[in-house]
Amino acid sequence: MKKGLLVLCIIILISSCAFLPRRAAEINWPEKIAYIEALCELDMAWKDMNYTGSMALKLEYPEMIQIEVYGPFGDTAVYLKKDKGRFVLVAGDETFSDERAFQEKFNIRLADFIDDIAGAGSRRIGVGETTVQRDGYRVVYNLGGKENRICWEGEGGNICIRFMEARFNQ
Repeated sequence: MKKGLLVLCIIILISSCAFLPRRAAEINWPEKIAYIEALCELDMAWKDMNYTGSMALKLEYPEMIQIEVYGPFGDTAVYLKKDKGRFVLVAGDETFSDERAFQEKFNIRLADFIDDIAGAGSRRIGVGETTVQRDGYRVVYNLGGKENRICWEGEGGNICIRFMEARFNQ
């Protein structure tokens, strides 16, 4: 009886930890990002796409970006990779080899999306919110401190990436 109760308590304790919000690590952001590998939380409400979950990001600016969005059971729900003239976007049963598919789905040019993540252009990194207006949407940065978030806001809705962990060197 005592052993069963102990096992039940351990299972409840472990289960409750799975539902606790994850705390982001304190990230020291460089002024410009040439390389980043990050574990993120994605929160997206864009057109008819709604998703909240885990994401892995790798960027070697400006040559390569790779994003994997994970489903609730750890399977890859969306995979995107652009590398030196090659492009692939796999979303569900659909596979795209033209990066215009990204622009059609999100109203964001992939090159601009990469620039936004890398901090190329007229933004500064620092504690507090910084906004960059793009054609058809705006990018809101809240990096440093505890937020560590980049959001794209437009007519289609918003896409927010919250960086939980990030590494800036290979």
